[in-house]
Amino acid sequence: MTRMSISVKNLKDIVDMLGTVVTEAKFKIDMSEISVNAVDPAHVAMVSLEVPKNIFSEYDVDSEEEISVDLEKIRSVIRLSSSNESIIITKEKSKLKFEIGSIIKSISLLDNDQVTTPRVPQIASDDYIVLNKTELEKGLKAAEDVSDAIRLTLDKTAFSAKSVSDSDESEMILQKDMVKELICNETIKSSYPLEYLLKLVKSISSNEDIKISFKSDYPLTIEFNLGSGAGDRIKGRFLLAPRMES
Repeated sequence: MTRMSISVKNLKDIVDMLGTVVTEAKFKIDMSEISVNAVDPAHVAMVSLEVPKNIFSEYDVDSEEEISVDLEKIRSVIRLSSSNESIIITKEKSKLKFEIGSIIKSISLLDNDQVTTPRVPQIASDDYIVLNKTELEKGLKAAEDVSDAIRLTLDKTAFSAKSVSDSDESEMILQKDMVKELICNETIKSSYPLEYLLKLVKSISSNEDIKISFKSDYPLTIEFNLGSGAGDRIKGRFLLAPRMES
């Protein structure tokens, strides 16, 4: 039997993050963690999450298994609860049962064969920046009404996010002393679809530091944490394909 208890906040963080790219997700459950990879239908963006067992107040797993769910149905359960509550989740045959206080609600699981599990590509870059997510979100919001693409530039001294249209222009420039960490060996530039990037960044808690790494005209990687607590955190990675400019 699979039975676990998780805070409403942590469950909401997981569902909201996955919801930036998909409406359905397949979770792999084992003795030490739950992991999930999800890619949007256009194969432009991917989210990967690792949820360690210590995130749960109860984690009773007898064997490895995969379960696929409709994320909107889980949201409907979350709406029944308050942020300071916990939810007990039990797998019963082809259903997931949720217990929140006096409420018990079950939802049907999806067919695992019908939910795609993407392979997470190994994209390595020695050039990266660590900054608070709020700083990046400001730059992305400034560009929102300018263009549907944003060009990121990183060099030894600064990081910038710029959007240009025929009539307008927006640019955020963060010098090295304005961010947590900046490592760059040579100037790199790459453009990305703004809608995906802004949606992802909005889903990360406002006090979180994030690590951004990329190469010129190469996929962007954002590493982040979710969930509350000083111990183990939910580890996340977001991959975004570059937007090639003519």
